Amino acid sequence: MEELLISREGAVEVITINRPESLNALSYSIVEGLGDRFQKLNFDDDVRAVILTGAGDSFSSGADLGGAGGREDSFTTLGMRISAAMYSRAAYSIWWCEKPVIGAINGVAAGGACNLALSCDMLVASETARFIQVFVRRGLVADAGGTFFLPRLIGLARAKELMFTGEALSASKAFELGIVNKVVPPDKLMDEAMELAQRMAAGPTRAIGMMKTMLNRSFESDILTALDREGTMQGIVVSTADVVEGVTAFMQKREPDFKAK
Repeated sequence: MEELLISREGAVEVITINRPESLNALSYSIVEGLGDRFQKLNFDDDVRAVILTGAGDSFSSGADLGGAGGREDSFTTLGMRISAAMYSRAAYSIWWCEKPVIGAINGVAAGGACNLALSCDMLVASETARFIQVFVRRGLVADAGGTFFLPRLIGLARAKELMFTGEALSASKAFELGIVNKVVPPDKLMDEAMELAQRMAAGPTRAIGMMKTMLNRSFESDILTALDREGTMQGIVVSTADVVEGVTAFMQKREPDFKAK
């Protein structure tokens, strides 16, 4: 059985973690495959938005600590460093993918999987979803970018609380804290995620990718750096065909038809 399923609906690619018998526990091949796929998507002009989700009733329960599909030296210093590097690469690839990434969280998202979800640009969650920084329950430290993503989303004090306690967050609480963009009934999850992804895919892909880059860097930039970066990006994007289309559509009082060019 393929552990990562990839499908297309128009310009939207859907990536599904596919180990439902184990609540989509993350094997090494899944984590490596996510890093590979999201890096390749930067160069695939046919894909203009991405949905990341899990098969069955779970997004992912996190790393497969039972060892399935893992390294024999996982619990040695070297093995754990290699494992953490793989998760880091996957999280970074999602975070810096130039296409908008929508996480469709259909159940539990725990540990490394929770932080891979946080690396997405927007999250649509089922009412049954739960977010768990489970590391402290195992005596581990957070990885997969969690110490970077979580405080940026909810603030330092809240991030410390969730990581130090390992408390499970319901979908509604995650929405209240600003982790999730929308909470929907389970049977509406993929429809809502696809609607959002299709909206993103119909937009000016180059401009969205540039704004994503600038927003991702905003917390490390002073105002002058941010303003300079905006001017540079604006100077680049103005040469695209989508800008011509956007301005023409405005003048003609119609909706623009962007082509990601």
